[in-house]
This record gives sequence, C-alpha cells and structure tokens, in this order.
Amino acid sequence: PPRLPAAAPQYPSQALTTRFLSFKSPATPKLSTTGTQPNFWPGNPDSEWHTMCIFPEMGLPRHLLLSLALLGLTCAAATAQVAGAPKANLPTAPTTNCTTTECHTNIANRTVRHNPKGDCAQCHIQVGAIPDHKFSLIVPQEQLCLKCHQMPTQKHTHAPVVDGKCMECHDPHGSEHKAVLRADPNRDLCTKCHNDQFMKKAFVHGPVAVGACSTCHVAHSSEIPKLLLADANTLCKTCHADTGKPGDGVHVHKALDEGCVNCHDSHSSDHKFQLRDTAPKLCLSCHKDKFEQMTAGAAVVHGAVTLEGGCTTCHEPHSSKLAGLQRGSQPETCLKCHNTPIKEENGKILPDMSKMFAANPNKHGPIRDGHCTVCHDPHAGQKFRLLSDEYPAEFYSPFSLDLYKLCFKCHSPEMVTQPKSASITQFRNGTQNLHALHVNQEKGRTCRACHEVHASQRPAHIRESVPFGSSNWLLEINFKKTESGGSCAPGCHAAKEYTRDINALVLPDAKPPLPASKPEDPQ
Repeated sequence: PPRLPAAAPQYPSQALTTRFLSFKSPATPKLSTTGTQPNFWPGNPDSEWHTMCIFPEMGLPRHLLLSLALLGLTCAAATAQVAGAPKANLPTAPTTNCTTTECHTNIANRTVRHNPKGDCAQCHIQVGAIPDHKFSLIVPQEQLCLKCHQMPTQKHTHAPVVDGKCMECHDPHGSEHKAVLRADPNRDLCTKCHNDQFMKKAFVHGPVAVGACSTCHVAHSSEIPKLLLADANTLCKTCHADTGKPGDGVHVHKALDEGCVNCHDSHSSDHKFQLRDTAPKLCLSCHKDKFEQMTAGAAVVHGAVTLEGGCTTCHEPHSSKLAGLQRGSQPETCLKCHNTPIKEENGKILPDMSKMFAANPNKHGPIRDGHCTVCHDPHAGQKFRLLSDEYPAEFYSPFSLDLYKLCFKCHSPEMVTQPKSASITQFRNGTQNLHALHVNQEKGRTCRACHEVHASQRPAHIRESVPFGSSNWLLEINFKKTESGGSCAPGCHAAKEYTRDINALVLPDAKPPLPASKPEDPQ
C-alpha cells in the first residue's frame, strides 16, 4: 500500500482539519473483502465527487485515522485506471490541447463538437496546481451558455431556457446529432422530459409518431403559446393545404376559422383523424342549440343524427361545394344508409331504396332531380317517415287541402279540386277529372293507392300493386297505357278504361248506334 508522504504531520495534528483528498464514491460504498482497492474510484461514471476531511476532534483512534488516509491515497493512485486500463499521462505543464489519444478521446471522436478547436478554456478554468489536473466552470452552470449564446426574448420561453438548463437538451462537449443535442430531435429528444402517454393512443399525428416535434414547435422561445412556429391554423395548412381551401362556390365550415385544434387533437387521440370526440358529441359542442331546436318535441328523429359518426356521414366537416356542407348529392348520400332494408322502432321495414331505384326507371321528380329533402326532413320532424309536411298516413282518407300540403308544394291542387278540365291532368275521361273522382269521396283514395311515390316501372309512377289491409296483401292494379289514355283492372273494381280523345269517348250510359239499313230495291 502507498505510504504517507514524509511531510505528513503526526497524529493528532491540526493540519488534518483541512481537505485531505478528493475521490469518487458510490451512494453506498463497499470495501472489497478480497483486495485492498475499494469499489469506488475516480473513473466510475456512476459515482459523485466527495471530499474527505479528517478532524482530530472526532476522537478516532490513530490506527483508524491512518487506515482512512491510506484508503484515500489508494483512491488517488487509481485515478487514471478503470478495470485495468492503462494510466493516462496527466500534463505537468500548461497545454493548449485537452483532447489527445490518451485524454478525453470520447469527446474528440464525436461527430459534432461544441468547440471544434478544442479551446476548453472558454468554459473551464484550472483550479490548483497543474499536476492536480482539477478544473471548474468559469461561471455557474446556469449562466455559462449565455456568455456566448444570446437567446431572443419572446413571450413564451421553454422552461429549460428560463432556468438556464441548456444541458438538459445539449451536450456541452459533443454529440452525434446536430446542434450537439443529446438525442435525435426527430426521435426521442423531447420525450426525455415530456410525457409520452400520447404515443399509447389509437391514432397518433404523423410528426408525433416519429418524434418530429420541431415540425410544429420551436425549441427555445416563441411569440405564440405552446412554442408553436406559427398560429395553429397556419401551421396545420403547411401540410394540409387543400383542407377547407376556399374557392368559388365553396362553402367553408366556420369552425375552421376558429381553429383546427377545436376539433382535432394535435398530438393523438383514441378517435379517428385525432378527433377530440366522436360525432354527434363533438358536433354538439358547437351545434347544441340548433340540435335541440330541431329535435325538441320531435316525433321522429333521423337515426343518422344519433348514431356515432352520423353527422359526418352526410356532412363534410371542412368544406363543400354543396349547400349545408353536404358530402355528396342526393340521393347518393342517402343511399349510403338506405342501401339495405331498415327496421323501424315500430317494427315496420323500410325497403332497400338502392335496389328499388335500380329496378324502377321512372323516378319521382324530386328523386330524379336529387332532392330527397324536398319531401323528407334530414334531421327530425313531427310527421311519419320524416315527411316535411302533411300527408295522410292511411290508405283511405277524406280529402282536404291541408291533408295534402306535401304534394301541393309541387302539384297544383286544382288537379283534384276541379271535377271537369281539359288540361290540368292527363288522367281524365274526356273532360272528366278522374283524380278528383278518386280522391273526393268519403272513403277517398290517397295518392299511394295508385302511385309509387319514389319510382316505378310504369309511366306516371303507377304502381304494379299496393299493399292493402293489415296483412299487406298486394292488390294488383293491372294498369295498361294506351295512346290516348289507359285502363286498369284492380281488385277494387271491374276493369275500366279512359280516353282523353273526346271524339272517341264512349259515355257509360250511351247506347250503341243501330246498324245502317240497306237501301230498298226499287223493284
């Protein structure tokens, strides 16, 4: 074991009250039981610097004091060796280059060095004698970087910059990453401090998924909250330029002006497209009053309104060239749901409208023109089948103008109120208005008794058959069209025909003409 220096005072001595030596030790040092070297040593990166002081006032026995002194000298002698590594030759005179083949090689070999010229004196100052090889920072660590790097003062500053903890992100000597960052700025640098819980959610924003936080945030300070590079909407459009882009005839959702992040989480979410919630709940955060107005006291509410994601089935959330931010034209949008039979709450089955339209070429005007909402309210209403106005729900119903308000939005009421006409309807026998005849009875026939309200294979939307009675027996109409009229032979009356040609008209009570007599033989 090393011996005490010859000049060492004898115990007890007041000289031992000063610092005896410096060494590194782990949090809980343990002495080896098989050798003379402890398991704490200057090269151990997991240790911390400590100072050993020996005080005679402690009243320790001389042999214990001597053992402590020997232990400290043993540590000092092991300064340059780690697990049998060769000793580094510490300089004995001032030097201009700290990084040599023997000293600080881990700094010299880094791709990006803080000071490529190796001028360590810009940050470090030697303390004590040269052979001691001890250094200190020229100023406290929190002030050190600001001696060279002047940070712009802006409204919002990153906490480590405020606290002078630049070395939380930057390595003061060198790194394998640009700006001597401690980790890849596009991978895992930010998550060293910032909680990465958002990575565990179902839908993660692209830049977040790869750790490219600097795509949206600046590292030091910004005039914009959250250290953003620009205001949220401008920032989003740097990648999503075509989303909600205004143009001629384009309707833009007002929510875009209020901020994309009102609907989307900029980092991650458990909902598709990083939405903060699903529709309709998300939509109701703004449209609650309108929704309550539409559905308050409504007898029928459209299923799409209450289903998860229902709003965006029909509406484009950003912009559209169609009024009401409709996703597409009607009836195509409606057929996204009505392409299969749908069971109503009352047990009735709504038919597959897609199949009906494909099989029936003669479509009702609103269907043909793409306006389902002319007859149906798309959200909620008081009428059965979400009809937008009055229409009899029964097969038979006494006639009144109020009962057919829905039909009279397009059709003239004179078609059923005038018993005689030569022009207002094609369904006439001469000038007798057969529409008026069918409707204006105590047991009046509603429109659906003869007409299919959506589409039909026959002209004038005449039905093939009509469900009749509680058993929905299909009563065939057997309509046949002729050049000047037509005929029908339904189960409700005998076969009848009609013609619009007055000259060819045969009245029901007319007698057939007698056959012409032959001229008498003059003989």
